[in-house]
Amino acid sequence: MARNARQAVPTRKPRESIRWVLSLTFFFALWYVLIWIFRFPEYVLPSPATVAGILWRDAGLLFEHARMTMFETVIGFALALVIGIVVALVMHTSKVVRYLAYPHLVLLQAIPLIAVAPIVLVWFGFGPLAKILVVAFVCFFPIAVNAYEGFRSVDPAYRELLDTFGASRLARYRHLYLPASVPGILSGAKIAATYSVLGAVIGEWLGGSRGIGVYMTRAQRSFRNDRLFAAIVIVMVLSLGLFKIVEFVGERLTPWLRRKS
Repeated sequence: MARNARQAVPTRKPRESIRWVLSLTFFFALWYVLIWIFRFPEYVLPSPATVAGILWRDAGLLFEHARMTMFETVIGFALALVIGIVVALVMHTSKVVRYLAYPHLVLLQAIPLIAVAPIVLVWFGFGPLAKILVVAFVCFFPIAVNAYEGFRSVDPAYRELLDTFGASRLARYRHLYLPASVPGILSGAKIAATYSVLGAVIGEWLGGSRGIGVYMTRAQRSFRNDRLFAAIVIVMVLSLGLFKIVEFVGERLTPWLRRKS
């Protein structure tokens, strides 16, 4: 059975690739149909061919901006991952911290990002640090909450078994709580990955010299909708790439879930 499970895993990849190709084909076909039916001019809704031409002509410039955006995104995401897991661990360890911190986590999530980003830029300037902190702010909540719920979801029977063997608190977290919370942490990380690039772009949109957000701002001021759409495509590709990386790492860290599925 274990051999069959291992052999069944690779077959999912071609099927998933086919689904992605079909979905993108339908999307671009619908895009062309809408332009053909409603006769949108290029400055309102550029065609996929026009956007592809911008991606080709501005490839070097877009690469430089995307590299800065991805740097800010990855560092901010990693920072949120570390802080989120530590906060979840402390909340699970201490009831006092949990009662004091959990309501503030919810309140922080209720603050609009467009209101937080300017404050961060005023405090930390228009350099990469401010964008990194904006990304960390966006990614922190889903990671911390899902990690905390992962700690809480541990079966009490396993905890009692470790207590029977006289395991210390450190041993319980090392051998039980942390492995059991990995699926929850990965779920939060995948959610955060979809928002992380957006956080960096919003920070760059409000101020900076490099990044996809800066490219979008300049395109908007020059009324170049084709470049705006090209920047949106880059943001989608970066978000999807980071999501797939997290998904790939998650499959390697949780082989038992992959075999079970």
